[in-house]
Amino acid sequence: MHILEDILAHNLLIVFCGSAVSRKSAEKGCYYCGPGNKFWPQFSRITGRETGREIVIPGSIEDCRIVLEYGIGLTDLNKTESGSDRSLTKSEYDTGSFVQKMLEYAPRLIVFNGKEAARNALKRRDIGYGIQSGMIGESSVFIAPSTSGLSARDWKYHGEACWGRIGEIYTEMRARRIE
Repeated sequence: MHILEDILAHNLLIVFCGSAVSRKSAEKGCYYCGPGNKFWPQFSRITGRETGREIVIPGSIEDCRIVLEYGIGLTDLNKTESGSDRSLTKSEYDTGSFVQKMLEYAPRLIVFNGKEAARNALKRRDIGYGIQSGMIGESSVFIAPSTSGLSARDWKYHGEACWGRIGEIYTEMRARRIE
């Protein structure tokens, strides 16, 4: 049984993929709702929802579906466990299913929320942040620092720049979609 269902649709601009949901997210039934997680503030920033309003962190999976209105989807690799990357069982990462979903839904960009998710999905240990040379089907791949509150060091050095770049890419893709 999956802890949280995927939020996916065809023709998305971006799909964000993490390793697994945090314990707090599993408890609440909502992606990225752990204390200190920066995902929802970054989502608001890159989509332009940050218009002087207070950033609202969704309280349920239904609330999380707002991402679809912006051409964005959410998933994770380990659908059966929750917790930090260190606490997860490697055999529970279902990368085959993830790749199949990405081939089916074909978002323009897949953003791995953290290097650990990227390492498992791409089957590579040596990876860097930013846009990658390889693709998954027709989807470009980007690796971003994890938005988890536990990843403060990587965020400090790479977070704002990488997530700012995701915002630029999103704005470019959205403009092309409207044309």
